[in-house]
Amino acid sequence: MSAEALKLKEEGNTCFREKRYHKAIELYTQSLQLEQSATVLANRAQSYLNLEEWAKALMDCNRALELDSKMGKVLYRRAHALEKVGLKASARKDLERCLKVAPNSAAETMLKNLANQSDAEVIVVPCVEKGDEIRSDSEFVEIVIDLPRKDEKTDLEKVKETNDENLAEEHGPVHFAVPTSLRQFSKDYREMERLPPENFAKYFLAIPTTIYPSLFGDLMETEMLGRLIRGLVPLLAMGSANPVEVSACLLHLAEVPRFELLVMLLGDDEKKELVHICQLLPENEAIFIREKYHIEEAEI
Repeated sequence: MSAEALKLKEEGNTCFREKRYHKAIELYTQSLQLEQSATVLANRAQSYLNLEEWAKALMDCNRALELDSKMGKVLYRRAHALEKVGLKASARKDLERCLKVAPNSAAETMLKNLANQSDAEVIVVPCVEKGDEIRSDSEFVEIVIDLPRKDEKTDLEKVKETNDENLAEEHGPVHFAVPTSLRQFSKDYREMERLPPENFAKYFLAIPTTIYPSLFGDLMETEMLGRLIRGLVPLLAMGSANPVEVSACLLHLAEVPRFELLVMLLGDDEKKELVHICQLLPENEAIFIREKYHIEEAEI
């Protein structure tokens, strides 16, 4: 670890001990911007746990385990976050792994407490129309808005187009091989974050569905699933993706560990995109996808 990254980490540790968790998170983040570290990610995850920000703690634990899959304290912290969001079965799995790599009494006690507990029930809440009693009685007022002509481009748009063209020329076409490990997949994903989501969707569809559970293990992230969904929509709309392959992809993803957590953390926009995707798929398969992802037609 570089001297500056280490300095920021130590300052973060001091703030953590003083229970100044927000400041500790800020310093840990600055350290991570200089250099990725499983230990710093683990420390920031604990800060999020202390602030009861369970989702952010989960994401940091996932990143830390990407770098070091045998960090017992991270497995324990992720189990704690999973338990708080109602995923008791997943929490037990992490605790069992924790006891194998770093036995401790806290993990044993927590595992005993979770022994007979089941996951929280998923409640689907469809969108509904407003009732007459809460609709406004005010008449609609027409508002005239002057829109610029499409062929009139601002100087800022022209500069952006020029920069985009230069970026494309600088990097050229990028080709990614089908990943054989989570580390390779994560590396490719980070590189594709600067590209449109369709690129990631094409890359993802090339991965055999049979290896999803073994490839992603417990470390598939919600942001990855969200980017996949956003990329599938234009591919289907343009006819660049086979609906049967897309259906198989989405259904097999449901077999990935912690799938329920991934779906739980999806945003409203991604769920609306999923509804749109289902409308472009064979109805018999779309029914199963809606069920797996807990979405209703009304959400669009």
